[in-house]
Amino acid sequence: MADERTIWVIAAEPTTARGIGRPVRINIDELSAHVKDFVGQMGAILQAVPDTFEHFQLAEFEFNAEVSAKGTLSLLGTGGELSGKGGLKFVFRRVPIKE
Repeated sequence: MADERTIWVIAAEPTTARGIGRPVRINIDELSAHVKDFVGQMGAILQAVPDTFEHFQLAEFEFNAEVSAKGTLSLLGTGGELSGKGGLKFVFRRVPIKE
């Protein structure tokens, strides 16, 4: 019986193409800590982005993260070979500005 404090993850490996990896069990508490750190770092980036750009308002940010075999998260870029499939998707929506 598998430990209830772990979760199966198809983990990315540095030696393979993105999105391809092997199944590993990762401790939920460790993964949770890595997710919390990642979201905190993304929050610091988002705070630096202005609310408006001339006649446009930025309403939403989307980040995709890949999970390593150790449970760490890495930001996924975009490109022809990267589809962002799998991993974790984080969508941040701006709170409407009250005037």
